Amino acid sequence: MSISRIVAGTFLMTLLLTGCSGPQPQATPTVSVAPASAPRAAAAPAPASTENGRGQLVTKIGEAVTLYTNGYDAPSTLTFEVTSIEPVECDAPHATPPNGTFIAVSLEIATSPTFSGPPQAKGQLGKISFRPYYWKGYASDGTPMDTVESSVQNDCLADSAPLPDYFGKDEEWNGQVILDVTTPTGEVAFDPYGGGGWVWEYPSD
Repeated sequence: MSISRIVAGTFLMTLLLTGCSGPQPQATPTVSVAPASAPRAAAAPAPASTENGRGQLVTKIGEAVTLYTNGYDAPSTLTFEVTSIEPVECDAPHATPPNGTFIAVSLEIATSPTFSGPPQAKGQLGKISFRPYYWKGYASDGTPMDTVESSVQNDCLADSAPLPDYFGKDEEWNGQVILDVTTPTGEVAFDPYGGGGWVWEYPSD
């Protein structure tokens, strides 16, 4: 056998080994926005929603968002719906004053017995959080807000229905998240996975 054939065979084997040793892609949860009238536990994926230039799914008030962490061939594991986004004035004693405008995002949330949330929920493995930390704000012209967090979440409304910090398996909650936005109109986005998430215009029509 000639030296050139040995070299060629060695080079070919190197290419084959290199092609087989690359990192394997990891499965990621799939998401969709179902019509507001769709069943909450729909197993089939909903039609694709419009994505804005920031990679966020444009969602309307009253649309049910479904999360399929076990794939589209299994039932959804989380469903949530923003039912309203309205400006709010704090009436609780010693309430934190706003930096801009307080808005109350009303939510209905349900998880299945097989739900497993994003690991980046501040170290709470297998859970998900709707706290202000996971929300972003944008002015009407698209300018991003530095933050929508404040301590007002805990001391704004005397008769508020706050959500728990984290959700796990097989839970249902109705409640509000209070955000401190810099402009009276604009958009807010919920992004628990750090990959875009969903966005709504505020205030509600």
